[in-house]
Amino acid sequence: MRGSRGEQAARRLLDEFGLDDIIDVDLQDLVFARNILYRETPLGDCEGRIVFGKKGRAIITINSETTYLPRKRFSIAHELGHFELKHSLIHYDNVATLDYYKNGNQETEANDFAAELLIPGPKFSAAVIGKPFSPNLLEHLAEQFGTSISSIIYRYIDVGPHPIAAVFSHNGKVLFMKKSARYHRRLIDYTKLTVPHYSVAEEWFQERIRYDENDIQDVDLNVWFDLSWFRESDDKPMNTCHEYCFISELYNTVLSVIWED
Repeated sequence: MRGSRGEQAARRLLDEFGLDDIIDVDLQDLVFARNILYRETPLGDCEGRIVFGKKGRAIITINSETTYLPRKRFSIAHELGHFELKHSLIHYDNVATLDYYKNGNQETEANDFAAELLIPGPKFSAAVIGKPFSPNLLEHLAEQFGTSISSIIYRYIDVGPHPIAAVFSHNGKVLFMKKSARYHRRLIDYTKLTVPHYSVAEEWFQERIRYDENDIQDVDLNVWFDLSWFRESDDKPMNTCHEYCFISELYNTVLSVIWED
């Protein structure tokens, strides 16, 4: 069985219950099947929490003020991942840890678990094969799998056919960057720094400019990529890339998706 430790744990759980996917499954049923106490209550900035007790018991608490169902499903799957992976005693998870911000190996494993549980690799690959990449495709996939757009984006990076990069920013600062393994360019590491000048993300944070899916913006390659080490082999080298931003006004976050034709 290939994949990360979190992905392997998710596949074991799916196999145990004879499921190909859980698109139509209430995640609370899986929680109850593990004899975990589940509750919802206001948690402030915390999206979810798991507390471990004795003899394999646990309590999962989800923020009752989270009304966006795909985010709630990812939060439940993430906390269930902590349980299945037998992580340490208490985990508090916020918008950063649930959006793949690298906050320790256990959070990464729990995110890998949630992604594979909600968006199984074989199902996802079948859903994207032969389809050109676009923000509209990402939104369609999020609706199809009943999960958040950020989950779909990071899943596409891992197993999607078209190389893309994603940059997650909060309050104008970059928290996390990731790209497809087959993307041949090197991202400039802006982690913990202000989003770069002339990026579409900067337009949002500085001027609150927002574009729709039919108005994709082009930015210079050197806004996001280090070009000093790479020599173009094409007869007509590319000078620009596409950048589209998925924006959450509530959290003041931007998830930039960057790609080339």
